[in-house]
Amino acid sequence: MQYIPLFLYNFRWPIEVSYYEQKTFWSLCSYMVRSQKGIEMLVNLINLAYCAMKLLPYQEKDFAKYRGESAQEFRFILSRQIREQVFFATFVQNIETTIKSNSIIEALMSLFRRQGFIS
Repeated sequence: MQYIPLFLYNFRWPIEVSYYEQKTFWSLCSYMVRSQKGIEMLVNLINLAYCAMKLLPYQEKDFAKYRGESAQEFRFILSRQIREQVFFATFVQNIETTIKSNSIIEALMSLFRRQGFIS
């Protein structure tokens, strides 16, 4: 009888791990919702993002090497690639609007083609 609380906590443990992961690795600690509908929508959004991230290595050949990685490692890799693409896109946009240098734009486009960002 004294071990029943530990047995019941076994069901609760995955929820605790998920909550910790959401706050720590997904940086969702600053989001605050108060209504039941808002909480449900946030949980659905988190679960949808998590599932999409876990399925991506099985859907895209470029990410197949990350199938065995932990969720945290793969999230870090994805966020780094997104930051790089945003940086390059912003950089090219600023060059186009301020300098209008065709040689720099062509060099960057060549780099993007070699890295596989564009075809």
